[in-house]
Amino acid sequence: MEKKTDFKALSNKAKVQYIWDYYKLHILFGGVIAAIVIGLGYHFITYRKPVLSVIMINVQTTSENAEAAFDEFSDATGYDKKQQPIDVSANLQFSDDPNATTDYNDYMVLSTMIGAGGEDLFFGTGSVYTDYAEEGALMDLRTYVSDDVLEKYKDHLIYSTDDGESESYPCAIELTDNRWIQKYGIYDSCYFGVFSRSEQKDYYTKFADFLLNY
Repeated sequence: MEKKTDFKALSNKAKVQYIWDYYKLHILFGGVIAAIVIGLGYHFITYRKPVLSVIMINVQTTSENAEAAFDEFSDATGYDKKQQPIDVSANLQFSDDPNATTDYNDYMVLSTMIGAGGEDLFFGTGSVYTDYAEEGALMDLRTYVSDDVLEKYKDHLIYSTDDGESESYPCAIELTDNRWIQKYGIYDSCYFGVFSRSEQKDYYTKFADFLLNY
């Protein structure tokens, strides 16, 4: 009889890999079912698709304050916050302590959100973030960030090899002295990237320009 994996005993990287490998089909299938249910609901309620869906892990402020920080971006770009809303998920917290008893459900929630698609921006700190980046979850920065900005952050780039199937590429930026995240108390420093399956190019390109030139 196969021995059941002791999830709590795994390192953070191993937890990410375990969820990603063994539950990928369930996550994707669950995402499809969720999309169908939500799609049916649109016929009965007023709904505005977010122009950007944001995941922020390990924030240092309340989720409400994290959401409010994006109002400045909407105002700067002239977006109507009711007609062009931005959805922010900022409740997940992860520890880098290998001995910490991190809730299994937190990993499942994050993996489900990423696996189901529809998410655009990814902010965070710690090994959970870098593990997903290295697994190929994030887009090549060169597709939406200018060469000048990449040069500015050249010493603060995270690279992904997409599981070794392609050439290494820059996929996230470490923000160590960014006035926007510090102004709203979201982080002292963090990583930023765009999910590889995002289809909101006009919006995430504008946000990246707003953030990286703030």
